Amino acid sequence: MPISSMQRVSIVAHRKKEAEILALLQDLGVLEIAVEEEFALQSEKPTVVTEEIERTLGEIRYCLDFLERYRRDKSSFLESFFPKPLEVTKEEFLQCRFNHSPVYRACASLEEQLNGIRTTLNRLAAHLEFLSRFEHLPIPLEDLGETRYTRSILLEIPPEKKAHLESKLRERGSLWFCETFPSRGRNVVVFLVAHRDFLPHLEEVLQEIGATPVVLPQAFEGTPKEASERISVRMAELAREREKLLEKAALYARFERDLKLAYDYYASLLERRRKEQEILHTRETVVISGWARTEDIGKLEQSLKALGNEWVLFSRDPQPGENVPVDLRNGFWTKNFEVLTRLYGLPNYWELDPTPFLAPFFFLFFGICLGDVIYGLILALLGFLAPGFLKVPEGTKRFFHMLGWGGVASILVGMGTGSWLGDTFDHLPKALSAVTSFKRSLTIIDPITNPLPMLIFSLLLGLVQVLVGLFVSFVKEWRRKNYASAIMDQLGWFAFLLAIVVYVGSTQFALLKPFALPFLVGTALFLVATQGRQKKNPVMKVLSGILSLYGVISYLGDVLSYSRLFALGLSSSIIAILARTLGVLFGGSPYIGWLVGLFVALLFNVFNLVMSSLGAFVHSARLQYVEFFTKFYENGGKEFQPFSYRTKYVKVQ
Repeated sequence: MPISSMQRVSIVAHRKKEAEILALLQDLGVLEIAVEEEFALQSEKPTVVTEEIERTLGEIRYCLDFLERYRRDKSSFLESFFPKPLEVTKEEFLQCRFNHSPVYRACASLEEQLNGIRTTLNRLAAHLEFLSRFEHLPIPLEDLGETRYTRSILLEIPPEKKAHLESKLRERGSLWFCETFPSRGRNVVVFLVAHRDFLPHLEEVLQEIGATPVVLPQAFEGTPKEASERISVRMAELAREREKLLEKAALYARFERDLKLAYDYYASLLERRRKEQEILHTRETVVISGWARTEDIGKLEQSLKALGNEWVLFSRDPQPGENVPVDLRNGFWTKNFEVLTRLYGLPNYWELDPTPFLAPFFFLFFGICLGDVIYGLILALLGFLAPGFLKVPEGTKRFFHMLGWGGVASILVGMGTGSWLGDTFDHLPKALSAVTSFKRSLTIIDPITNPLPMLIFSLLLGLVQVLVGLFVSFVKEWRRKNYASAIMDQLGWFAFLLAIVVYVGSTQFALLKPFALPFLVGTALFLVATQGRQKKNPVMKVLSGILSLYGVISYLGDVLSYSRLFALGLSSSIIAILARTLGVLFGGSPYIGWLVGLFVALLFNVFNLVMSSLGAFVHSARLQYVEFFTKFYENGGKEFQPFSYRTKYVKVQ
């Protein structure tokens, strides 16, 4: 059964057995703890303190982030996406007693020092940038400012303003002196000294020409060049100090395994503490309720017997209206396509799992869209071999396997359509003519020279999937005992669409002619008689039934959507042919032309493989979601998540 049968389970035990039972349940991972609402208000609410565990988790998370930031041996590109879990025994996991506090304090101290150095270096770099504008100024910067009789300032202005400045100052007197030095860019630096009595005139002139004295970000000693040299020396010292701290930080990578193990241990402990809040308590007993797979009830009972006899287990079937968790249970091949169902949303417990129905269609659709033997072979090898090397989680492994099966479908379709890197295998040397002959012997349809059969095949596949969707909807309504809707709506439309196909086919097959038209008329009259059954007025019933036949346009639009399969498959082959053509074109150049041609062909083929695979996945999935699921599927289920060791870094064996 694609959706596992579930049971509502309640374990009533003496209160002293609570810790043992919880440890057992977390170890078994078969029960999703969920309090029954009708009992929740009648029980005592235990006070569960989790702040200390949450603080510990936060500190360990900080240490792991610190190690990731400052490690010297950076993870590879693949490892960053698919990190390998730490494999530990259950005993090692449960006996984790790593004291993370010294590591946390050391990491926090190093981080503080590094942040301080980083801040100082940024400030000094800004000062260095500032002083570079005045590197030609030979005047000590400490001389800027006011004395008893004078004030000296720096101005950074365009050269044309400098003459205007001097002109304005001469008009107001002679108690001033200025000297000009080059600056960075097109500006000049003006060192100006004025008598205190002349300062009001100076401010007026500066305001008139729109100039503002340069403000030093801090007090500097010596000329700008001397100050810059001292800053550079200080920055070099800080850089050496930072390097020592980084080397010291990298040494703490030796604690990474212990930290990851401790993080998952405390995360599991926190999960357990939170689940304690969902347990019903009385003065002497506890009631642990939840959901379990029917097949796991016996295993749970046998495990509880090892704890003594101070407990009792009750189980019952789900009641209508209960939010029962969903556990998909598909076969070896079908389960690889559960990824598509989960992307759309899990079914609720009371309906059908669409995975067995979509799997063969997605398999075939993907193959048609990619439609090349060599591309399919590459994708199949990647999909089936990569999970073994990367040690990815189960969900990711199934996604890779789904792509691998898509590659297998592409190989099969490519053989039937004669696409082996497009038409590359048609241009092999004469010594390999046997390979070319073998390739041609497998070709059934050539969509490049005769595209119509492939287009018709794609549309027929779409029609079959639409009919399957209607039939599944009929089965679903029948199981719900909505017999009238199942027969008059789902089965009625199924028969009418099938009658249209038979009638069209009768033009080509004489065997269908005797009953094609009666079948079509009969199913149409059935729809006319039943689709307006909600109306009270007899005339409106008939009119509504007649108008309902217009719905065939919607089904026709759904079927036409499947023409994208043909279009994507054709584009994949054409781009592969283009890659071969460009490779030959560039390969005609002398000397290294063959190498350039090979590179161009390889580049185009890699691009085609990536983009065509992406298009095959997206459009094949879209046909499932938009054209197929809308006929029968209702999502809204929640995934079955049994109480267990939920780990991020380790894999408990």
